[in-house]
Parts: sequence; C-alpha cells; structure tokens
Amino acid sequence: MYKFLRLMMKNAGRNRRRTALTILGVAASLFLLVSLRTFLGELEGDSTLTPASAMQLVTIHSVSMAQSLPMSYLQRIQSVPGVELVTPFQWFGGYYQDPRNFFAQFAVDPEVMSHLATDYTFTQDEVREWIKDRTGAWVARKLMDRFGWKVGDRITIIGGLFPFNLELTIRGSYHGPDENGLFFHYDYFNELQRQSRTIAPDRVASFWIKARTPADVPPVAAAIDGMFHNSDAPTRTDTVKAFSLSFTAMLGNIRLFLSLIAGAVLFAIFLVTANTMAMTVRERSAEVAVMKTLGFRRGQILAMFVGESVGVALVGGVVGVGGAKVIFGNFDWYRFTNGIIQHFNVAPSTMVIGMALAVLLGAVSAAVPAWRASRQSIVTALRHVG
Repeated sequence: MYKFLRLMMKNAGRNRRRTALTILGVAASLFLLVSLRTFLGELEGDSTLTPASAMQLVTIHSVSMAQSLPMSYLQRIQSVPGVELVTPFQWFGGYYQDPRNFFAQFAVDPEVMSHLATDYTFTQDEVREWIKDRTGAWVARKLMDRFGWKVGDRITIIGGLFPFNLELTIRGSYHGPDENGLFFHYDYFNELQRQSRTIAPDRVASFWIKARTPADVPPVAAAIDGMFHNSDAPTRTDTVKAFSLSFTAMLGNIRLFLSLIAGAVLFAIFLVTANTMAMTVRERSAEVAVMKTLGFRRGQILAMFVGESVGVALVGGVVGVGGAKVIFGNFDWYRFTNGIIQHFNVAPSTMVIGMALAVLLGAVSAAVPAWRASRQSIVTALRHVG
C-alpha cells in the first residue's frame, strides 16, 4: 500500500503546473460553493436559530404582517394549554441619525422578553433597570460598539414606519444570536400611538410565544389559529424557523437560484478535471503496458489513477474549504456590512459536504479514462503515442 501511495504522489508531481492549476480550480469552485451555502444559511436565519428556537412560535395576521392584531389577543393566547410565555412583538422600522444607520427595533414586554431570551447573555441588574424604565432600551453589544453607545446614553430613533420618534435611554446590553437588535417597552410605543392620533392604539404586528415543550409546539399553533379563525383578525402561527424562511421567500426562490450557480460551477470544474485526467492517462498508456507486463492487475491500475485524481481533488478541497473557514471566521462581516450580515461562520456540515464533493469530483472525473486504460491490451497500449 505504501509503495502505491508513493507511486501516486510521484505521478501527481510529474507535471507540477498542471497539478497546481487543477488544485486551484477545485479549490476555487469549492470556495464558491461553501460561500454560497453559508450565505444561504445566513439568509434563512440558520445562524440565529438556536435550540431554544424549537419551542418558539410567532403569531401574525393570516393575510400578512402588514395587518395588525388586537392586543386583547395576548390574554387569550396566554390561556392556551402548552403556552408558557407570550409577548407583543412590534417592528418599529426606524433609524439612528441617518437612514443608512438602519437596524432592527422591536417593542416588547421587557419582563417576558428577559425570560424568552434564554439563548442571550446579559446581566440581571441591567435587565431590572430596563424593566423599571418605561423609555429604557436593551441593545445588542455589537450594535452599541457600532455607534459607540454605552449604558446610560440617551438616543433618538427616528420613525420610519410610524409618525413619531423614540426617545430612549440605554439600560442594558446583551450578546446573542441576533447582534443587530434593540428592544424597548411596548407600553411606551402604545402611548406614542395614542398621542399621534393617526394610528389606532392597542394593536400589534405579532406575538412571540414560547411553548412549554417541543411537543407542545404543533398543538399550540393549531389551537391559536383555531381560536381566531372566525374573528375579524384571523391569525397564522408558525415556528420561528418557518417565520424566518417567509422573509427569504419574498426574494423569490433564492435557494434554487444559488443552487443553480453552484451546480454550474461544479459542472465546469468537473469538465476541467475530467479533461486533465484524460490527458494524464493518455500520456501514460505506454507505462500502463509496462506495468501490466510486470504483473500489475487491472484493478490496481484503475485504483492508482483514481487514487491520484482523488488525492489532487482532496488537496484542492482542503485549500478551498479550509480557506473559506479561515477567511470567513476571521473577518468582521458585521462591521463590513453594517449589520446586514451578522454571522458568516462556515458550518461543520458545509465543510463535510465540501470535502465529500471533492472526493466525488476526483473519483468520477478519473473513473472513465482510468477504466479504459486498465482494460487496454499490452499491444494496444504500446502502440499508443501520447
């Protein structure tokens, strides 16, 4: 076995330029594939979904999120068996100083939110201060670093969707899956709605719900929607995962689009790799005849060529997949994109898929020319001039 490995390594190093270009081609294609898959995961919210998300639900109007729901629904939802916590969850859609300084702001029940956010890291003292202050805000730490905020600062969030501004005092910070969010009191938001006299108060875009156990999630969703089925404001209750995917769906079938791009790239590099291996095998036809004369069997010759191709592809896979992991893991995408992309971490499953594709690419591209070479007779192979 060791002798075969040495022979494959020596053969791969014969034409170093060709081997290097093949490695770079495989590396570039897998780097792009890993990038596209990671970006798709970011769009679909995979980076912000945690084990706690499995027990969380979102209730919105059945027509669309643009339609609001009565706040009176909160008590009725709370009474549904299997519901542990529920809070109003209202998107504000404002900005800080300049429209380019856009980030997520949500009006919530702060006391309930502090118990819902089990996957967030924060200090209880700061949360208590936030709960006590009607105009208090709870802000992601990265967002605070972005604008140079600190606890105790007064900030103004200019209304985008609503005809009023928020005058807030930062009372605490958190670190969690969502690094681009700000939470404030729904009661304060509702008070501003009343004062504006242009928007009906006691309305909310959605309710954020936590079920007691994962098994309670389907019956809770069905019970809530059934409760309001014949009302003036029927509801649709989805898991957090499904709710996140609904936003991605607004962009169209982005998964299909990115998959087609990745497929085209892989197909192109497959053609290049297959052509390279066909040239390599054709150049060694005479050597194959000599090897057969010396007693090498067809299976050994086939394995040698396929193994060489797989080895080259694996090196390309390590460079491409490993390069993506290093580059994306050490680059501050949050700061570079102003919070649009919060995490761009290459998942282990993506790395496994990338390396598996490298092996498959190497094996398939060499299979046909290697099989033909292994089945050639000694006389035919000796007559061939590469």
